[in-house]
Amino acid sequence: MGLRAKFLDAYRRIEKTRRKLEVYMARAEQKREELMNKLIEAQKNGDELRAKVYASEIANLKRIIKSMLMIDVKLEQASLKIQSVLTIGDAAFALKPIANDLKNLMGVVKQLIPNIEEEFEELVNVIDDLAESEFGGEIFADVYLDTDAAKILEEAQAIAQQKLKESIGLANAEGYKA
Repeated sequence: MGLRAKFLDAYRRIEKTRRKLEVYMARAEQKREELMNKLIEAQKNGDELRAKVYASEIANLKRIIKSMLMIDVKLEQASLKIQSVLTIGDAAFALKPIANDLKNLMGVVKQLIPNIEEEFEELVNVIDDLAESEFGGEIFADVYLDTDAAKILEEAQAIAQQKLKESIGLANAEGYKA
């Protein structure tokens, strides 16, 4: 299999894994919403013990969703790198850090989503092989951001934090309705 075919295969695997991950995230978010409604109902009924159980489970689901989002971001980063390589034919887009990041996420995937563990491991191996074959095993620094990219990232972080605050504020407001 030629190098371009390997990159295409890796890209397809990434996108397939991301679609599956998206389904799991949607299920977790739906479960969180269901539990939030039960929490509100328990608080309305004065059932503090049940409310604490629901609140604890909601917190756990939020951690799981956050971890899945982290996995999705790393997969998206790998996808973008591969798209760049395929588009402009320059493999100097350091796949090695991506391969290392994905390897580091294997434990999280095994714990959170064992149904895609094998597929994720194959994906990591494909990307690692591409990184090794293309860069001779050289280890690159983490993602470099130029000034413009850093500004864009800061703006996106501010927007994401605001949306998270709004979401938490809405959840807190719903949680305190009587």
